[in-house]
Amino acid sequence: MMEVFLPEWAPNLHPLIIHFPIVLLVVAVFTSFVEVILAKEWIYRSRISLYILGTLSALVTVLTGRQAADSVSPPFSAEITMSKHSDMGHYTLYFFLALTLAQLLVLRYGKSNKILVRILLFIAGMGGLILLFQTGDLGAKLVYKYGVGINQ
Repeated sequence: MMEVFLPEWAPNLHPLIIHFPIVLLVVAVFTSFVEVILAKEWIYRSRISLYILGTLSALVTVLTGRQAADSVSPPFSAEITMSKHSDMGHYTLYFFLALTLAQLLVLRYGKSNKILVRILLFIAGMGGLILLFQTGDLGAKLVYKYGVGINQ
């Protein structure tokens, strides 16, 4: 049913939404850095909102990635890369889910005004970006090296 809403050039929904979690989570980590320097309430609220939206969009992206894997026929040489991409997508989702929950706990227990807490959350976010970039690199390899999802 979802295929009715897809443009003819899109093999599935995954490539249409993949950039949302990337942008939201990168901006969330950048906002976390700004918050280390300028501890303002509006920056804190923005960061939490970005992490929540980024994590939710990562969940949708992982779910559409599962659907995408079933809808394409990758060459045999791409199978290992596809498996690694899937695994990294899950690890990235779980990491940002845990980090977002940790930030909500920090909010709940009133520790968000502590500079050390803000620094640790920023460092953790940078670690999450490493996972995010590795996942994206594997996805790009699937498309640009192996041609997965490209109409030929």
